[in-house]
Amino acid sequence: MKTIRQPTTRDILKLTTLGAIWASAFMCIEVALTDFSPLAIAAWRISIGALALAPMVLLRRGQWPRGSRTWLLVFLAGALYNAVPFSLISWGQQYVSSGMTALLMSCGPFVALALSHVLTPDDRFTLGKLGGVVLGFSGVVVLVGEQALEGSGGAVVGQLAMVAAVSCYALSSLIVRRIVGVGPLTLSFVTLASSAIYMLPLLFVSGEPFPPITSTGSLTALLFLGFVPTAAAYVIRVQIVQQVGATFLSQVSFYIPPFGLLWSWLFLDQVPRGTIWVALALILCGLLVSRMGARGAARSAR
Repeated sequence: MKTIRQPTTRDILKLTTLGAIWASAFMCIEVALTDFSPLAIAAWRISIGALALAPMVLLRRGQWPRGSRTWLLVFLAGALYNAVPFSLISWGQQYVSSGMTALLMSCGPFVALALSHVLTPDDRFTLGKLGGVVLGFSGVVVLVGEQALEGSGGAVVGQLAMVAAVSCYALSSLIVRRIVGVGPLTLSFVTLASSAIYMLPLLFVSGEPFPPITSTGSLTALLFLGFVPTAAAYVIRVQIVQQVGATFLSQVSFYIPPFGLLWSWLFLDQVPRGTIWVALALILCGLLVSRMGARGAARSAR
């Protein structure tokens, strides 16, 4: 597994940019659902992202993955970071707004902490980290619990799909760290391409790959989704994981909820309800406590 370094100001700026880009994805998915099925959105998003990166990869002539084990990790990362979560998010957003989707993505650091505790020898729970987990999931419970009390079963299922997608993201970050000797751009391309290999045939067999377009907005949203929140964001994401680590990457959830609520408010006129602000406050407090706990553990280890 590749050694990581301490994050710099440039890494924090990358993380902020990534949060803003990823938050825009949920708004684009909501618009694209006007004409495209969840499976079509996921499959075309992955394929457009791979095509966007292909010319740059060929020009750069970077190191390709070598060995069956490395390629197995590439295909596994592609499934857990692209195919499964993209499909879950697109399906779940039939029942959940883009702003609430961005908020639910905030449980990522807590899932990452739990997985790191089980799967790595050097990232264990501390009291501070545990407090952050409790606070953060309290925010998710506020969201899911409100919908359950309202009897909106579809919304609850949609929210649970988002949590499952976040779990896939956290697990895929641990897998990406195990892929060594491949640059961020090349790794981003081969991971997206590996997902497209089975997602496109699945779409043509079980879905409607070319639905009638009733709104240019849905097609524009899908194209933007492929080029920016997928291709461009993927390269930034892999850079962060390889250089600074999955735990630091998980802190992107500091930025996704406010950016997601902001984009939905500005472009979709989705004014946040009071309950969403309470949940946002709980999740951000959990992230802060978790981050403080991680810093305290690092000082104690010195």
